[in-house]
Amino acid sequence: MSTPPETPSPRSIAREVAGLLLVAAGTLVVLVALGAVHLLLSTGAAAAGTAIAFRYLVPPRSPVSRVIACAISAIVAAAAVGCAFTYFTPLGWLEVGAAVIAAGVWLASEGA
Repeated sequence: MSTPPETPSPRSIAREVAGLLLVAAGTLVVLVALGAVHLLLSTGAAAAGTAIAFRYLVPPRSPVSRVIACAISAIVAAAAVGCAFTYFTPLGWLEVGAAVIAAGVWLASEGA
């Protein structure tokens, strides 16, 4: 016999919301601080963060949310590559080459 699920109390919901807001605020502070140190660091961290968030933390469930998540990830990754080209052109080409390698590995694997 299973027990019925408990309905969360308003206090636990408020605590979870406050925790998520603190995580979001802390992430914003880190990205702004990285941007103050170097623009390439912050865009690279943002690109990695969006990829991780959309792949593992909050995977999109509907086709519309999947398209929006892919668009956000593509914009952030393009910003990171653009900053790399602006800062040091060979570093930009290194990022482009790494993306081409990753696409080739993905296509050659069973995940495609």
